[in-house]
Amino acid sequence: MTSPANRAQNILEKAKSLGASLAGIARIEDLKDSPSHLVYPRIGSDLDAHWPDPKDDSQIVEVAWPEDAISAVVIGVAHGADNPELDWWDGKGTPGNRILMRINRDLSQWVESALDCTTYKLPYIVEKGGIFLKDAAVMAGLGCIGQNNMVITPEYGPRIRFRALLLNRKAEATGPIDFRPCDECGQPCRAACPVKAFRSTTYTAEELGLSQLPGTDGTYDRVSCNAKMGQDTDEAIQARNADEERIKQSVSEFEVSENKALQENDTPAYCVRSCPASCKAENS
Repeated sequence: MTSPANRAQNILEKAKSLGASLAGIARIEDLKDSPSHLVYPRIGSDLDAHWPDPKDDSQIVEVAWPEDAISAVVIGVAHGADNPELDWWDGKGTPGNRILMRINRDLSQWVESALDCTTYKLPYIVEKGGIFLKDAAVMAGLGCIGQNNMVITPEYGPRIRFRALLLNRKAEATGPIDFRPCDECGQPCRAACPVKAFRSTTYTAEELGLSQLPGTDGTYDRVSCNAKMGQDTDEAIQARNADEERIKQSVSEFEVSENKALQENDTPAYCVRSCPASCKAENS
C-alpha cells in the first residue's frame, strides 16, 4: 500500500511534470482552521461591503467541503514579468488560469488512475464550490501571506497563481514553512497601491475574534481593491478586440518603465511589481 509520504511525492512530481511551477499539499483539517476560512462567514461574500447585511443571510457563505476530503493538492503557475499575457483578460478568463485548469484536470485523471484516489477539481470562486487558495498555498508550504495581502513565494515572489485539487486519501503535508519576507520591509507594495487599500484599519482582532487579519494587520480594504480589479477587468474586456501587436507593444513599454522606476527607487504602480520579493525573483 502506498504510504502518505510516497503518495505526496508521486503527486508533486507528477504536478511539476505537467507544468506546475510549484506544488504542495495541505491537510483539510488545517485548512478549515486557516484565517480566510474562519473570517469569511463573518465578513460575508459581498465584495462591495466590509460587513454583511444582517438582513441578508445569502451573504454568509461557508466552504462546502466534500465529506471524504482529507488532503488538498495546491499547484501554482508562475506569471513572470516576461509573460504578462498570462494575466490578460480576454472575455472568457485568462490564459494563465486556463493553464492551471488544464494541469489540475490532467493531475486529477492521473491521481485517480495511478493512485486509486477520488479527487475533487475545485472552481476558483468560493461561492461556486472553491476554497481560499491563498490560505491553501500557505498551508501547503508554498509561501506566506504578505503585507500586500498576496501569497509571496521564495521562488517567484507574488508573481504566481494557484489552483487546488482535493483527495479522499492522506498525503503527507508539505507545509507551512517559516518564511517571513515582509519583516523589516519598507512596505513599497502598500505605498504603490493605486486605490490606497492599506491606508487605514479595516478589521480588528476584537471585531473578527481572530489574531490573523486580512493584509496581516487588518488594514486591507477589500472593497476598494475589488472595485479597482473590476474596473481593470471591464477595461480589458472593452479592449480585447484591439490589435494584438499594439497591445503587446503597450504592455512591453509599460514593463520597461516599471523596471526603470524600480532601478531609480521610484514608486512603481501596483503591489506585485513593487514587492522586493518579486524583484528578487526576477533577477535570480
